[in-house]
Order: sequence, then C-alpha cells, then structure tokens
Amino acid sequence: MIYLAILAATLIFGGLALTSLIAKNIAPGSKRLALETARMKEDMDLWAKDLVPINKEELELFSLGQDKQVLRKGITTTAKGIFTTIYHEPVLAYNYREYLSNSDKPNALLYARSAEHEYIYYIQKGIGTLFIDGQEVGTLSREGVLQGKRTGKPIASMKQSNPSLLPVEVGGKEIGNLTRKVSKGDKGLYERAFEYLQPEINDKEEQLFLALVLKELVSRSVNS
Repeated sequence: MIYLAILAATLIFGGLALTSLIAKNIAPGSKRLALETARMKEDMDLWAKDLVPINKEELELFSLGQDKQVLRKGITTTAKGIFTTIYHEPVLAYNYREYLSNSDKPNALLYARSAEHEYIYYIQKGIGTLFIDGQEVGTLSREGVLQGKRTGKPIASMKQSNPSLLPVEVGGKEIGNLTRKVSKGDKGLYERAFEYLQPEINDKEEQLFLALVLKELVSRSVNS
C-alpha cells in the first residue's frame, strides 16, 4: 500500500509538473505577451550593452556572424544573440522564444534592438505583427510581404525568387539584398550579410529593411 501511495503521488506530481510546463509554453494573450517582452528587455539590458549605431557604413559591414549566440531546443525553442559587423562590432541584438503550436507554423515572440531602434514581432502561425519603437507597423506574411496597419497595402517585401540573394523592397524601391549564404562561424572576418545596398537610404527605409532581414536571419539561426 505504501508503494502504491508513493507511485500515485509521483504520478500526480509528475502530471502537475508537466501541466505547468505546458502552460508556460502555450501562446500567451496580450497581457502575458507584454510581460514576456518586458522580461526580454530586462534580460537584454544585461548582455547587449553598447551597441554600435547603424549608419550607412555599418550597414555595409553588417555580417552573418553573431556574438553571445545561444540556442536551446526542448518542448519549444529559445534563442538569442548579437549580430555584428565583419569586424565583430555589435550592432543588432535579439531574443526569441517559441510557444506551442498545433501546426508546423510557429507561434513566437521576437524582440530585438539596435542602438537607435526597437523591433518586436508577435508571431502567430508564422504570421508576424511588427512593432518598431512601440508603434504597430503592420503584418508580415509567410511570403515575406509587410502590409501596413493603416492602409492594409504592401509597404515592404522580401522576394524569394533569386537562388543566391533575397531582394528587399521598401515602398516599391529595392533597398538591398540579403545573401543566402550561411555563416561558417570561422574566426576572423565574418561574411557580409547584404549586397547591392542603395547609396541613399533614409531612416524609415533602413528600419523596414532591418525589420525584414532580422526575421529572416533569426529564422535561419533557429532552424540551423
């Protein structure tokens, strides 16, 4: 009888622990998302200080390499890291967490920051709602088209047709291309991330460009 009682207690505690674990990884509502985002910000304050501002030169030097990269896969996936220039200057930090999904399309939260701007994606079944500096910008489809919140029309996109490059357009104008190369993690210079950047890019175009390439680069890291 004692053994049966111990076994029953073990099963009960195990079931409660599993239930608690699942509950923590279910896609959260708006209030919990806000709390999760705040926790990500606090965490990032500790390990992503002193980011180098992204000007035209830094954008040209932006690389596929990362510092402080951490990837954990279990019931769900979490990841974080800091994208750097080819000279290892930290320019864009991110924190990513997936939640349980009943399909192959992820539910996730992606928080990122540069020295000047903050980017947040709330992702539901692979479709991301983008916020920049606290303002809702629009919805990014699985096909890489960002539709503006106000107009519902495409304001930026990442085309998937080129086998070696991913062209990014903002307002109908091609801003630059993200390479399909994968970082080898070798010591020394990292691979450049972008090619054929326009010589004149305003701040809004840069923000939308980085928002689209950020999601793509993090997806590669998570699925590597």
